[in-house]
Amino acid sequence: MQANKISNLRGFWTILRKEIIDNLRDRRTLTTMAVSIIVGPMLMFGFLWFAENTVKKETDLVNAKPIALPVVGADKAPNLIAWLEQNNFEIVEPPADPEQAVKSGDERMVLEISDQYAEAFTQGTSAPVRLIHDSSVSGLEKIGYRTLQKTLLAYNSQIGAMRLMARGVSPEVVKPLQLNSSDVANPQARNAQILSMMPYLIVLFIMVGGMYLAIDTTAGEREKGSLEPLLTQPVARHTILLAKLGATMVFSALTLLLVLIGIGLAMEYAPIDMITLSIDAAKIVKTFIACLPFVFLGCAMMVLMASFTKSYKEAQSYLGMLMIVPSLPLMLLMMMSPQPSVNNMWIPSLSQGLIIIQTFKGEAIDTSLIALSMAGSTLIAMALTFIAIKLYQRERILG
Repeated sequence: MQANKISNLRGFWTILRKEIIDNLRDRRTLTTMAVSIIVGPMLMFGFLWFAENTVKKETDLVNAKPIALPVVGADKAPNLIAWLEQNNFEIVEPPADPEQAVKSGDERMVLEISDQYAEAFTQGTSAPVRLIHDSSVSGLEKIGYRTLQKTLLAYNSQIGAMRLMARGVSPEVVKPLQLNSSDVANPQARNAQILSMMPYLIVLFIMVGGMYLAIDTTAGEREKGSLEPLLTQPVARHTILLAKLGATMVFSALTLLLVLIGIGLAMEYAPIDMITLSIDAAKIVKTFIACLPFVFLGCAMMVLMASFTKSYKEAQSYLGMLMIVPSLPLMLLMMMSPQPSVNNMWIPSLSQGLIIIQTFKGEAIDTSLIALSMAGSTLIAMALTFIAIKLYQRERILG
């Protein structure tokens, strides 16, 4: 019994070492790792450049070039038109059918001044105006609408204040609250868009880093005919599987570490003004350790899935679809921004995403919640590994 244990242990290290060395010599493996290291920071740079460029365009649109505004009935509200022109709007002729023009995209928005405007304004009542716009439009096209809305609200407040003063009433009467906003977020936490992308990128590269080896050591060996001779060796089949899984985890973990270092360097030296995020060595180490259980889980998922396939291409197809699974909880993270709690920290990928965000923001997270995250992912990974071991005990694994 003791001899079998020693034999299996030696077999484990022999197979593990062989798989690691073979794949270090393999150009495809090294290419995958190199691409992961380069693409991660490049994606981050690209996103940041796009975000900064968009902000600059928005600023230029609002502050530099006048915004063209078609106005129906401009002659009925000369003071309002003058106010709009003072606030960087260029009044132009309206289209024949304002609603259709906005629907078709010929105009971003149209301001329609009612025939009753002048009479209502003179009597000191609410003067009707209609702003025609398309709420489904996003991006730069919506900047003009938001700017016009703010400008009209400012005009509304100014006229209201003047009417009150004319009646001997202080404008402060209609302002029961004086709102002062204090932003307590630290500079790290203000990088919300960057932080929301981090978990997705990191989880993606964890999977990508081990995918090639997971396929090559299972479906690849079956396709080459080298799996059957390996399984006939005097080493327990579960030992062979664990060695293959271990080798896959080594490459996945190495990819994770290199991607974290790459992102840290990108944040430090990116020539982009909007970055205030700093990722030091301590944050990298903490994130790396917290993500190791997901490395185990991700590799266990890939090895198990690839074990059911019969060819390299088939395994690639299945594992490509498998990438969607850890992405789903991260969509929840990006859309709803949940806080770490007992209810969500047991969910793989979501819990790692929360740890990544909290760590990079420089905010503390309860140690018990980190332990729950690591335990949850590890237990699920162990269950998947157990299923894979049972699969390797069957002769059908050779077919």
